[in-house]
Amino acid sequence: MTPAEREEALERRELNATMLTAKLEKDRAALEAEISASAAASKAASAINRALQADAAKKVKALEDECAQLEAKLAKLKAEVGKAAPVVVESVSSRSEQEIAADKAEIAATKAQLAADRAAFEAEKAGIADTQAKLKAEAQSLAEMRVKLATIRGEIEGGVKVREAEVRKKEVALEAERAKLQASADALMRGEAQQAESRTKLESQMAAFAAKEVMFEERSRQLQERMKNFAKA
Repeated sequence: MTPAEREEALERRELNATMLTAKLEKDRAALEAEISASAAASKAASAINRALQADAAKKVKALEDECAQLEAKLAKLKAEVGKAAPVVVESVSSRSEQEIAADKAEIAATKAQLAADRAAFEAEKAGIADTQAKLKAEAQSLAEMRVKLATIRGEIEGGVKVREAEVRKKEVALEAERAKLQASADALMRGEAQQAESRTKLESQMAAFAAKEVMFEERSRQLQERMKNFAKA
């Protein structure tokens, strides 16, 4: 693999690592937003549950007070009827049947009203109990959902940590490989510089050799001319 190809591979790996890190950050932000929304919903449900329980407690207290008042009224009426019974027996001859029927009708109406109020109280009490059971079930469901979200969050955070460790490991490996490539490039540049220096020295030597060769040829020519002159003489 050439240095250019290695550099291109390193750039691809760095790009992949950057994309993976961005995706992890996006997933983490989405998870935190979902957990925050769930926590807000849980708090709202808890507040609604507390408000409903307080309202139900107030209604139950009011109904109990009203029932106690009605029962006290009924007891009072019964006591008055018991006290008035001897007088009624003594004065039955003096009272008309219409008055007696009116008293009986009033007592029956009071009893019917008390029975209706008690039935309404029991029905409302049953409705409150049903509402409390539903709220309790919803609170249990929210608690289970919170536990599941915590588990999912732990798993995702564990996966994110593992991926971050892998990314850091890859980054370390990329840095080591880049350092090796840089060292190789530096060695190559030093080799090229040494080659250029050697080439320069060799060219200088060749130039000096050529100059010496020219000088030798000139001396040889001069020597030949002297020999010719000497032969002529």
